[in-house]
Amino acid sequence: MRKNTWIYLLVALFCVSCSVDRSKDESLSFRLMPALGDAPLSKQFRVSVNGKDAIVEKMEKIDIPIHYVQMVYDGTSPLQVSVRVDNPIQNYTVSPMRKNIKANVSGNQLSFAVDSAAYLLVKINDLEDLYLLINPKVDYQAQVSDKEIVNILSFGIDSTGTNKETEKIQAAIDEVSRRKAVLYFPKGKYYTGELYMRSDMTVLLADDALIMGSTDPADYQDKSLIRMDGVSNFRMLGYGTIDGAGWAGLRKNGAREFHLLYASNCKNVLYDGVVLRDPTFWNTRVYRSKEFHMKNLKVLNNRPYKNWTNTDGVDFDSSTDCSLVNAVIHAGDDNVVVKGLDSEREYTTERILFDHILTVSNSAAAKIGTETCVEHFKDIVFRNIDVVKCKRGMVINGFDSTRIENVRFENITIERFDFNGAEAPRLIDFEITDKSWRECTGNCVIDGIEVSNVSVLTSLNGVDAQILGKDNRYGIKNVTINRCSVLGKPITSADDIHLSVNSFVQEIVFTTD
Repeated sequence: MRKNTWIYLLVALFCVSCSVDRSKDESLSFRLMPALGDAPLSKQFRVSVNGKDAIVEKMEKIDIPIHYVQMVYDGTSPLQVSVRVDNPIQNYTVSPMRKNIKANVSGNQLSFAVDSAAYLLVKINDLEDLYLLINPKVDYQAQVSDKEIVNILSFGIDSTGTNKETEKIQAAIDEVSRRKAVLYFPKGKYYTGELYMRSDMTVLLADDALIMGSTDPADYQDKSLIRMDGVSNFRMLGYGTIDGAGWAGLRKNGAREFHLLYASNCKNVLYDGVVLRDPTFWNTRVYRSKEFHMKNLKVLNNRPYKNWTNTDGVDFDSSTDCSLVNAVIHAGDDNVVVKGLDSEREYTTERILFDHILTVSNSAAAKIGTETCVEHFKDIVFRNIDVVKCKRGMVINGFDSTRIENVRFENITIERFDFNGAEAPRLIDFEITDKSWRECTGNCVIDGIEVSNVSVLTSLNGVDAQILGKDNRYGIKNVTINRCSVLGKPITSADDIHLSVNSFVQEIVFTTD
């Protein structure tokens, strides 16, 4: 008993010291994230912010390695960012390009100022992608100050990543849920199999906390690292990282279609700030749920050189009143997606919002479908989306029996298209069909689609568009394309975007007001 008392005292002192250190950092306008310690750091890029050297993480275990720096910034005074590489800089881009960030090049150094929190992608010469993940400053500790905070280390858990701690972590989750408290993961690497989140609790991740998935498929009974079934009143907060061990681990060991985060029949859920990286399949699927909200999210998946992999970003499926706001998604398949796989038709897909998102993909940037089994889709908004690269820009694929209405694609910028692989790039792809790789009916109606303020910053040479109904009964009507442009030239007709339309489409209107 005396030994346990000393352990708890040490843990308490550790938490207090962390809180004191954190409070000092919070007085600054920005802070740089420490290294996670799970992978080699970047050798391609050296980044400094206001003269302070930043840690540049490297995800080298995926097909196309990516590099990233993560920080927190309150926007009170501009940040001076410097990126150095080994060789002279011949060309560069900073995305989102619509921010029009002007940089200075001096030999092998790129310098520019940032005056607001943002997720940026820097491309230099032919080097790999460098993400600057500049998070808005959020005091997550203050959000849980009225709750009991339970340190995961008090359950005797290894935080070095040496031992697999699934059972102990699950026991901690169950206990903290029972107490309606906060489960805090301090700095460390927590090696685990599938974890089942519970209701009435918060998980708080420190900046340098890493929940690392096992590479053994047998450790995932329900094929997901973070599992939520019938969970309500749950929050996942903090700038820490959850890694699905997907591409170089689980997939090489035979795993297929393992989600990083899978939620079903959930209500009143918030994910805020976390990094969700490297699943074998869709990163996040929210199914048959209500009031499931995500923000300040970093989704970093595998992306191949050619064609695509099934590493979707975030899929809201047969769910209502859900949102993803302020995020970056690097994916091998569709980025932000709305689906309706509930073939029992107990649920619909309504009131879904995607807002302020930077996307990179080999497939669709913003998509409804392909699975459209629910009775109807309604009030779906894709807004303020910056598409660094995609195969298809705006997509509605009605392959099943549903009604899709009141959909808005607004304030979207497309920087370039992907020409690798067999599929032709498309700016717009709205289609009802019964021809697919799976059984489908194509008994859909699409009515009321608005595409507005879309700016294409690249040529449409080799890029087409299509709006195709199935037949006289299952067609598309009331499509408005308003205030859109290609390389600054207004889109005023179908010819401007190489648009194919069949006889089962009614009332397409082009306007510039």
